[in-house]
Amino acid sequence: MAHRLAPLAAAIAGLTSLAVQSPARGAVPRLWTDEALAGWALPIAGVKAAPKYYTEAEYYAAPVDEVRTYPVYIKSREPEGYRDWIRKQGPQPLIDPATLTSEANWLAAGREVFDGLHLAEFRTADPRAFRWADDPDLMARQGVTVAADGTIPGVRWLIDHDRQLKITLAECSGCHTRVLSDGSTVRGAQRNLQWGSLPGFCFDALDEIRRREGRTRPAGERAYSSYGVPWLKDDVNATLKTMTAEQVDRVDGEPFLGTFVRFNASPWFTTRISDLIGVKDRRYLDATGTHRNRGPEDIARYGILVTVAEDGAIGPHTFQSAADRALRYRYSDEAMLALGKYIYSLQPPPNPNRPNDLTARGERVFTRAGCSKCHTPPLYTSNRLVPVLGFKPFAHPSAPPATDVIRTQVGLDPGLALRTRKGTGYYKVPSLKGLWYRGPFEHSGSIASLEEWFDPARLRDDYLPKGWNPPDTRARPIPGHRYGLNLTAEDKRALIAFLKTL
Repeated sequence: MAHRLAPLAAAIAGLTSLAVQSPARGAVPRLWTDEALAGWALPIAGVKAAPKYYTEAEYYAAPVDEVRTYPVYIKSREPEGYRDWIRKQGPQPLIDPATLTSEANWLAAGREVFDGLHLAEFRTADPRAFRWADDPDLMARQGVTVAADGTIPGVRWLIDHDRQLKITLAECSGCHTRVLSDGSTVRGAQRNLQWGSLPGFCFDALDEIRRREGRTRPAGERAYSSYGVPWLKDDVNATLKTMTAEQVDRVDGEPFLGTFVRFNASPWFTTRISDLIGVKDRRYLDATGTHRNRGPEDIARYGILVTVAEDGAIGPHTFQSAADRALRYRYSDEAMLALGKYIYSLQPPPNPNRPNDLTARGERVFTRAGCSKCHTPPLYTSNRLVPVLGFKPFAHPSAPPATDVIRTQVGLDPGLALRTRKGTGYYKVPSLKGLWYRGPFEHSGSIASLEEWFDPARLRDDYLPKGWNPPDTRARPIPGHRYGLNLTAEDKRALIAFLKTL
């Protein structure tokens, strides 16, 4: 199913009647400029070229479409008259730029954008979706995630431009919200949300848009355009070209919880959803360090990229037709900058794991084993990049500086870093902060727990990972990062206890 999401810019319906107009220009400098994009992304190893982006002129030629959305409650907790009240609002702008007069107001607006930005092409008034929203018993059977306040994180109501009440899936909060065991929500954390059958109805809405616009393509061809790596002679994604829709869904179906088959990645080399909490202290974005993080403006640009402005072009390689590539809408710079500022402000939830004698021993193990060389306190990352097996850094205008690269290879799995369009040849050193609420682990989410991470059995060819696995795969080794595998059982227990206090 993930392949059908692919490049959002290529999937969105032509919006012929935008009732919510673009905010007045001039409140903030333009974010998507040719100057800001130059040198932002690291080059891709297999091509030795940087990604190409929509030009500033192309991007700003698209109309703004930002419709306010509202939380969806499980029916038994929905306030009386709630949907009628939403209908009376009519189409409303997502934020009011006139209110952005203080940093506090920027952050409040950013939270609205984080919660309310949604997948516009997934807006649907399908009766099946409304029956889903009206049936708490069905939701319970399908394991739909409900927060303590009765809301369903990542699902939103809206009044569309045609003034119909519709339901949709959220953008940022859909992947970066976590519900803890007490029902509290953590904005910015790695997703653990379940939505049952609703996404299928939303994908049907997307398919209808494509049919109406004459942009239907065979499922295998569309999947290949999302993931294909033509510069590899043995690109596993090339098998997608001749697959039927059913075969594509089998290899690219429902993702393992906490992971997602990102556009430019692959069903065979998926990506763990990142934790955005603390991103202000990270030098690079994404597991493979695809983009520099120079401030909240870069977070805003990254939000623009992954929601509406990514067509996959790298060096001489292009993947989208002119019709699919056409930008049908964009977001205002005010909204996206507010989002960037808000994400920079995110704080972790209160940690229930308190220091004690066991964690003190674990901290000593951490120091003695030399973990702090790469996972340097207080950020618990050096913010450097580690080259993978088979990759040799090369000169390029947007290559990372030598001071950011750890020259020692540690046997890291090269799949995502060399065999996808996200393949910079590096993995960034992740921060260990917040491990207590995160998971699964490893760049593709192959590891389900810290206990599994420190189990030397994961190096064996017959190992059965408890996290994500590639299609049609059960047994495989999880190589790389052998540090800590040979500790005694007590030292491992202490180290894990310490890591969970960070």
